[in-house]
Amino acid sequence: MPRYVVIAVLALLVAGCGPGMKTAPDITGYVETYLQAHPDVRRVAKQGTQSATLVTRGQDQDVFADLGQGLRGRLIRLGDAAYMQMQDETAPDNSWEKITEEHEPYNLLGITVVTDQAMTLVNSHRVHALLAARGRVGGQASEGGLDRYTVAIDVRAALDALDLAVFLDAYDPLPIMQDTTEEYDRVRAGDGAAQARLRDRLLKELGARATYDLWLDGQGRPVRLRLTAKTPTEITFSDWGHTTVTAPPADQVRVPAS
Repeated sequence: MPRYVVIAVLALLVAGCGPGMKTAPDITGYVETYLQAHPDVRRVAKQGTQSATLVTRGQDQDVFADLGQGLRGRLIRLGDAAYMQMQDETAPDNSWEKITEEHEPYNLLGITVVTDQAMTLVNSHRVHALLAARGRVGGQASEGGLDRYTVAIDVRAALDALDLAVFLDAYDPLPIMQDTTEEYDRVRAGDGAAQARLRDRLLKELGARATYDLWLDGQGRPVRLRLTAKTPTEITFSDWGHTTVTAPPADQVRVPAS
């Protein structure tokens, strides 16, 4: 289990959660802990022009990403089978390809890059939690039948207090560029200059102040999470325990020739 998950779980076990929660770690660790216990859910995340959807049912997954500029990809993993769909200016149709051992490596690389970015976006609640755990609880209110919790974040103070190695595991677990990987390695190794560069970049990306809002329904289930920052991010949760993952229609699937 990743360290940031362990931290969140321990915080919640000590302080408790649900309607009576008051501290910032209680509020911000709630989503990850709930997902660990209730993994079957539909998540939709939006950040700027990018969006991603993840549907899980047991070990099955359906992940879709729209990264903007016409680049979209979808990957369905169902039992022992996997299907991919890439949509860009050169492939605008809705056909699917079944992934096999004979599949073209460049296609696999493309779908991996797109869907990895989708997973990073739908899991960005972990990044938000690490930042907001060091924030100040702004209040609790009832809103449209939901309980809303708010945490105000001094971004610079939060970044200064973060374990950046833990943060990077959530923020960018699979960097695309080799230069980025090397820079992250320097951060993890304790290079002070690299850590300062990362903090400065994150401060520029997020802005000086941010707000973390979490909405829970009457059953204590996360419904919506929003980080209001320089580029806002919002994640919605639905269909708890009632999700389905299905294979694409057989007549739309192409199996690469061996």
